[in-house]
Amino acid sequence: MKRASMASLSSVFKALGTVFLLSASGFALAQTDKPESDKENMERIEVAGQKTIAQLKNAFDKQRFEFLDLYNTINETAKYDVLCSYHRPIGSKIAKKQCEPRYLKDFRAIATQIAVMSSSSPGFNMSRLPTDDHILFLTKEQRKDAFKHVAALVATHPELYESFAQLDALHQNIKARKEQAKKDY
Repeated sequence: MKRASMASLSSVFKALGTVFLLSASGFALAQTDKPESDKENMERIEVAGQKTIAQLKNAFDKQRFEFLDLYNTINETAKYDVLCSYHRPIGSKIAKKQCEPRYLKDFRAIATQIAVMSSSSPGFNMSRLPTDDHILFLTKEQRKDAFKHVAALVATHPELYESFAQLDALHQNIKARKEQAKKDY
């Protein structure tokens, strides 16, 4: 029993000795400050990086969703709320976030319901369902009113204006980078 305790005691002393040596060597390896004259003569290298177009598009999407969240909290007119949901395109397992105004979503639901209910044959004819272009055409006036509503909110709420300005700056940056890529190509 004494042998086991002596062996463990010696291993503890070895571990403590190793810790002490390592901590002491840390003090010895610490770098001292250089005199001011040496600091002035040091070479400086500045690196400026740019984001890729894909990174800018991701930043734009993130800012767009932040703007829409802020817009929905400020907006008091329900038909102009922007509703977002995740959808997987056919053949893809990657879901994408898609947003559309409530008035457009409601109009699409009504137009689809009318197309299904007005079918004279059993079931329904897929060709009678409204297309996105058809729905956009039929809601043209509401879209103009919605743009006016958004413009009024952006003009009267500084935080919404700031978010929109950031969104616009990202858009301009993406546009400039694409034009630069075309010139370089």
